[in-house]
Amino acid sequence: MNKNYFLVAFMLCLTCGAINAQDEAATEPEVEKAWNTGAGMGFDFAQLFQLNPRQGAGQNRLGVGGAANFFANYKKDRLAWDNLSSWQFGLQRLGSGVIAQGTTEKIPFQKAIDELRLNSKMGYKTSENSKFFYAANLSLMSQFVPTYTDPGLPGNFPNALSDDSNLLSTLFAPATITISAGIDYKPSNKLSFYYSPLGGKFIIVGNNEVAAMGVHGNPVERDAQGNIISFRNVLSQMGSILRLNYSSKFLEDRLTFSSALLLFSNYLENPQNIDIDWTNEFAITVLKNLQLSATMNIFYDDDVLVQITDYNAPNGVSGLGKRVSLTQQILLKYSIVF
Repeated sequence: MNKNYFLVAFMLCLTCGAINAQDEAATEPEVEKAWNTGAGMGFDFAQLFQLNPRQGAGQNRLGVGGAANFFANYKKDRLAWDNLSSWQFGLQRLGSGVIAQGTTEKIPFQKAIDELRLNSKMGYKTSENSKFFYAANLSLMSQFVPTYTDPGLPGNFPNALSDDSNLLSTLFAPATITISAGIDYKPSNKLSFYYSPLGGKFIIVGNNEVAAMGVHGNPVERDAQGNIISFRNVLSQMGSILRLNYSSKFLEDRLTFSSALLLFSNYLENPQNIDIDWTNEFAITVLKNLQLSATMNIFYDDDVLVQITDYNAPNGVSGLGKRVSLTQQILLKYSIVF
């Protein structure tokens, strides 16, 4: 089955559940609505055009991108079920015309960002008035659009530019999945602490061409010269998971701040090296349902190699290594709760 169906099926299930819940609330208005659902969509756009520019004036630029999220939360009696999905994506092109003299290939768009996230957490109160829940959590992080590299051009591209282009990533190559059971503490509706003393984390590289590169954290075996001679598609880890979630509104609900921090310690190898996935969003309401939003993600995985930023190197990248990765984006966002 096409892997894209996974995302479509997940979204349809959440949507159907939300619609059913709304129908029940409409017939029985005196009953508190069990489902709380909503969605948001944001766009960013940057454009610069110059005709016969002056020396040193720069060059044409076109950048487009956006982010979308959907949540569906269920709460009734002692049961709570929180679901969230999001996707950030962006493209950019700097310059115009053809790649080089004597060619017909136009300067291509590059990928600026591509991040797909799904998270589902279900909890059951330990007692009627308790703030503790028995809970289980499932999360997924991957990319949605393929990424290619080309030896003739620096950068990452959403399509192959030549026969020499290499596939660097695609949906479920890589993907990081965590699954765990533990205790969830909710001192208020704004804050929750989830801890699992024993959970599983899986780095999956479903495409063999991508897995053979050995850059996404999947296990590889190298010869004496450092060349990869064999690989596995899945890295399985076991450890403890701590997840913190916070969301609140300020300035008469005009300013919203939300933060989600995920920490993982792998019992099987280097447990002192904590994996971090921390997402934050500030949003200020400009008009009704229209927000100016700034997002920031801090990421570190002890098994994943990232591109090392070096502003003195070509294209600003100097090899691969283990580093903290930071991503920031500003969006004009339309949000609605339904």
